[in-house]
Amino acid sequence: MPIRIFNTFDDPLASTGTTNAFGVNDTDQIVGQYDDATGRHGFLVSNGIFTTLDDPSATAGTIAAGINATGQIVGVYANATGEHGFLLSGGVYTTLDDPSATPSTAARGINATGQIVGTYTTVSGEHGFLLSGGVYTTLDVPSATSTDATGINATGQIVGLYSDATGEHGFLLSGGTYTTLDDPLATAGTLAFGINDAGQIIGQYNNATGTHSFLYSGGLFTTIDDPVVNSHTFSLGINNNGHVSGTLSDGTSNHGFLEFTAPNTPPPAGTTADMIMSNPSDGTYEVYNVGGNAILAAYQLGQVGAPWTFAALGTFQAGDSSDMLLRNSSTGAFEAYYVSGNNITNAAPVGTVGLDWNFAGIGNFDGASSLSELMLRNASSGSFELYQIAGGGVLSGSPVAPVGNNFQVRGFGNFSNSPVTQMIMQDNTHDASAGQLELYTYQPSTASLAGINVGTVGSNLSIVGCADLLGNGMTQMVMQQNNGNFWLYSYNAASNSLSGTLVGAIGSNFHVVGFGSLGTAGQDEMLMQDVAGDFEVYRYNASLNAFVGNAMGAVGAPWVVDGIAGNPPGAAGTSTAQLVQAMAGFGGDSAAAPLNTAPLGADTSQQTFLTTPH
Repeated sequence: MPIRIFNTFDDPLASTGTTNAFGVNDTDQIVGQYDDATGRHGFLVSNGIFTTLDDPSATAGTIAAGINATGQIVGVYANATGEHGFLLSGGVYTTLDDPSATPSTAARGINATGQIVGTYTTVSGEHGFLLSGGVYTTLDVPSATSTDATGINATGQIVGLYSDATGEHGFLLSGGTYTTLDDPLATAGTLAFGINDAGQIIGQYNNATGTHSFLYSGGLFTTIDDPVVNSHTFSLGINNNGHVSGTLSDGTSNHGFLEFTAPNTPPPAGTTADMIMSNPSDGTYEVYNVGGNAILAAYQLGQVGAPWTFAALGTFQAGDSSDMLLRNSSTGAFEAYYVSGNNITNAAPVGTVGLDWNFAGIGNFDGASSLSELMLRNASSGSFELYQIAGGGVLSGSPVAPVGNNFQVRGFGNFSNSPVTQMIMQDNTHDASAGQLELYTYQPSTASLAGINVGTVGSNLSIVGCADLLGNGMTQMVMQQNNGNFWLYSYNAASNSLSGTLVGAIGSNFHVVGFGSLGTAGQDEMLMQDVAGDFEVYRYNASLNAFVGNAMGAVGAPWVVDGIAGNPPGAAGTSTAQLVQAMAGFGGDSAAAPLNTAPLGADTSQQTFLTTPH
């Protein structure tokens, strides 16, 4: 996972364990509060120099909560009349009281143009506000019982938290629309506190293990906890460099922190394939760099919770080979996550297709696109639709003639030295034609599939995957007999026939989880795994006419293999489409099990204006 460097600090005037950091600007100036024998004070730390901030009207404490690029600071102070927001600009404190407040106002965040967000209270509860051009506008999330606006960026996007009958949730207000933010690991509340100009959001979530911080970026939630044992991390601010400020509670005291994130390092020398794995219990994805039949490096990519499930691995952005395509199991929407150099560089929604259309596979079906194309099939009619994902994330589809529902998709690849991706289907009826295989090639001129009967295999054989096991640039089918023996089948276009050879058996405690160039570029190998998570890689040896296996480390449950892609792009003997579809073919039309949120439990509550994390 990305390397996160936490630098903790304490105000030198603070009583032990009372330093809390809140906002940060682009020059890493940080504001917050500390306690001493005289009470509570705000602070500014700039280039290592701490300056105490006390609003002159304060008699019961000052907190500095937010700071913008020009050094303007907002916060809250308390006196005998209640709690009041303030703006510190040019050395002058200005009190900010929402005219609807009875009695409290707190300023939380300020952007580069001086727009301020915060919270005020009335007899009906807490409400967010936006102060812009001297005008206060109330912000209430629909159906919320309380709303707190905590951060605003240069484009006017606002984040915060709200409560309703189900608990506490973060929110993003953008273009007049409120979007709820719930970290998939949260079971006792999600709170959003800061947002930068790139739309990256920082905040906290709570579960049975305590309070944790998250970064929400590109549709992914990533936990960013300080590694100190038995600690709780409260992330409260983020600047345009992606630096995060907040408070670390180590169990006995609080300290401010500034966190820097170094991206995942690129795949090491010798990498021939990238393997994507996911944890279905929480939607976390990881990338494994593989070469020489060994796992060379592994990194966390991020987290996408239910109802999003893995659909495919392919090239959805030029130059990539392991971009992820996820699908919303509730709406049918697709979203692309662009993976380059072991990092998710961006994410984009690419469109929605009705849930009666099942994902079949990906490839280059029309020969006209440099990006991967999707083949979907209607569950009722058997009809196919071909979808292209244009650069920038636009999904466009066209109908393809149907194939009878008695035929099921078994794999994709280059079976006949074709310049385009072809599809293998098999008759699954129990009549005389059972087991018949047909090879289909897309015809762009007629938007149809042209199919030919290529032979029949016995009902005692099941196709487990399609890949370039011979290293000849073409695709073979791997089948497994009901007694455990593996067969390797090749298609001969000249004679329009299949030829199969018995290549031996592998222990029944191992099952096939994928195919890819796991040893060397140019030839695919079969990846198997046992229930303990141990991997074994099997390479076809033509001189022995057998699979030869090597151990490849272990990744235990609940992690599952989603897809394998050649790295660098084009290094594998086959395309990503064949490798992904090989796994999709194990159980039918789905490439991965649904992702679910983890069963956890805890409790949290909104903090009062002058209460620090504890």
